[in-house]
Parts: sequence; C-alpha cells; structure tokens
Amino acid sequence: MKILIVDDSQAIRLLVAQCVVPFGHEVIEEETGEGAVKYVRDNTVDLALMDVEMPGINGFEATQQIRKLKGDEGWFPIIFLTTKNDDDSYTQGFLAGGDAYLPKPINPLRLQLQITAMERIYYMRQKLKQVQAELVEANTALLHLSMFDKLTGLANRRHFDQTLEKEYKLAKRKKEPLSIIICDIDFFKIYNDSYGHQVGDSCLELIGKCLQKAVGRPTDLACRYGGEEFIFILPNTHLQGASCFAEKVREAVAALAIEHSGSKVAPYVTLSLGVATYNGQYKSGEEITKAADEALYRAKEKGRNRYETA
Repeated sequence: MKILIVDDSQAIRLLVAQCVVPFGHEVIEEETGEGAVKYVRDNTVDLALMDVEMPGINGFEATQQIRKLKGDEGWFPIIFLTTKNDDDSYTQGFLAGGDAYLPKPINPLRLQLQITAMERIYYMRQKLKQVQAELVEANTALLHLSMFDKLTGLANRRHFDQTLEKEYKLAKRKKEPLSIIICDIDFFKIYNDSYGHQVGDSCLELIGKCLQKAVGRPTDLACRYGGEEFIFILPNTHLQGASCFAEKVREAVAALAIEHSGSKVAPYVTLSLGVATYNGQYKSGEEITKAADEALYRAKEKGRNRYETA
C-alpha cells in the first residue's frame, strides 16, 4: 500500500515508517495537515496515519478537507495518532471522517496489526474495483451487441429506430431537413441460392463495410435494416444532397464487382435505392421511412440498379 504518515514530529514519523516499511509498503511523509491535503489532492493514497495535534490545521480539519476533496470514489482509511482519548475527541475524530484511533506513545505491535487489518480492506477494495471494471466492460459489450449488427458491423434496426426518433424531433424543432435512404441488394435471393448462404453472408459483410465507408459525417448513420436491406439516416441533408449520396453509394457497391451470375441487370452485385427528405411534410420518422421505401419500390419497377426519390 501507499501509506501517508502525517505528523509534525520527525521522531514519530521515523518510528511509524520503521514499523511500516518492513512489510513492503511505500511511505510518504508530511509534517503538516496542509501538506497532507495538498499531497492527497494530487496523488493516490491507500492509508493515512494522521496526527491530531499539529500546527496550522489539525488532523481532524485535514481529514474533513480530504474527505470533501476525494469523495466516495477516492476513499481510503485514515487512522488518528493521538494522546487524546476522551469521548469528545473520539466523537470529533470519527465525525470528521476518521476510521480508527491509535494512542500515543505508539505501540509498534498494535500499529502493525492495525495496518494489517486496513490492508484487508485495501485488497477488498482492489477486488471491488476490478469487478466494477469488468462489469463496465461487460455492459459496454452488451450495449454494442444490442445496437450493432454482428455480421456487418453496422448499426442494427433497434439503433436505427432510436436514432431516427431523436433526429426527427431535432429536425422538426430546428426546421432542418432530414433524409432517409433505403437500399436493397438486387436479386439477393437468387445470389444466395446460387452461391450459398455462407458466400451470401460474405457479400453482406463486404457491402456493409462499403456503406460504412461511404458515411462521411459523424452525424450520419448507416444501418442494416434487415436481411439484404440497408438504410441511411442523413441529418440536415436536402433531397439533392441525399440523391448525390445515393448515387455515390450505388457506384461504390457496383465498383466492388462482386460476381452475380443470376442478376438480371448486371453481372455483378448492384443496389436499388429509395430517397426521401423531410421538410416539414411528414408527421413522423416512420412516414419518412415509408416514403423512402415507396421510392425504392419504384426504383425496382424501373429496372433496378438505380435510385428514385419520394
């Protein structure tokens, strides 16, 4: 442990250090309450042995300042070293934030046993911190699994729904445009039947990476909508900008040149896209999505491998 010894007597500090160091602990010495507070402000401490009567602020006042400064997150045990053993002093010390008392003159054996007891608390706190870190890591992983598609790495349908609701409210409040683009891989069922589902998954993975790469702004979101369908949320994007983006995405997927012998529009995998932009006319994010879906349907009717706007 890192043990802070606070006492205005050099002899006491030396005695306490001699009791502590043989057990492998690191010792830091301060001779004033002000010095102790300053050290704790800038450093981590695992245990403090605090004299009560010191020039300047006494041990009780220094402890109060330390507790206020570090809060629950930076808590560590504080043991008072004092000649005062009356009830008022005990009460004042514990109310100030102290955890134990050791009377002066110092009994080396009792001091070592007290530190051993505090060491058990130290190890329990270390284990607790480790468990908390593991829980945070696990929760982060679970959150990612709940919000992202495992195969493509894109945001999933749940993530899309939550983001769309938020962005629609924002666009409505700020009176800004909001564009939605739905993409569908042309003749993907035939692709799966021809090449097998494993190759089909590889195709989806490649296209997912391509669509993510196409996203240029932190506010834009590419999602796997379901099956072979993908969808984009483009905040503060007019219809013209969304149309240019849709064409860029279509060209990028075509440039992958993924062989598709069963396609009726090209010898490689292509996309059909539908674009819709909110400019105050839709009553919800779902209505924008529905309009984009209808535009996608028209793109398919007109021969696929193209985009249409609502």
